[in-house]
Amino acid sequence: MQNKKNMQGIAVVTSSKVKPFLTDRKFYAKHGFKTVDTAPPYFELMIYKLKEEGEDPQFNANAKQGCCANKKGFTFIYANQCPFVEEYIGKIAGILDGKKIYYEVKKLGSCAEAQQLGSPFGTLGIYYNGKFLTHELMTEKKFESLVDKIQSAD
Repeated sequence: MQNKKNMQGIAVVTSSKVKPFLTDRKFYAKHGFKTVDTAPPYFELMIYKLKEEGEDPQFNANAKQGCCANKKGFTFIYANQCPFVEEYIGKIAGILDGKKIYYEVKKLGSCAEAQQLGSPFGTLGIYYNGKFLTHELMTEKKFESLVDKIQSAD
């Protein structure tokens, strides 16, 4: 907050539910942040205004739709913010290979690509038949359990 000159405020992405890799919204609310937008299935955009003028930020239309272009099987869209993401995407994609389930993997190459995702979480999105499932980087066991649950529901 020391370098707030010429800044309108602070914006954070959090969640209506406690989720991995997202700070609990209660922490921000306690410090004066207000929710100004939401996106499915659980994302919240919270802001702390330093100046009253100006419009509140909002999630883009893609993030509010919670979907991706591929409507068949699984889609993994990721960036290398975390050094383990690429390795784990390979491991969980191997589970789909073993089950002969179609999937696509897309590595983000720019900030602009991340801003157009079907999720406000710009570094990892796991989708099934085009719909956002989670932003969570899972162990193989947890992902296999998710796949089995989806297959039994199909």
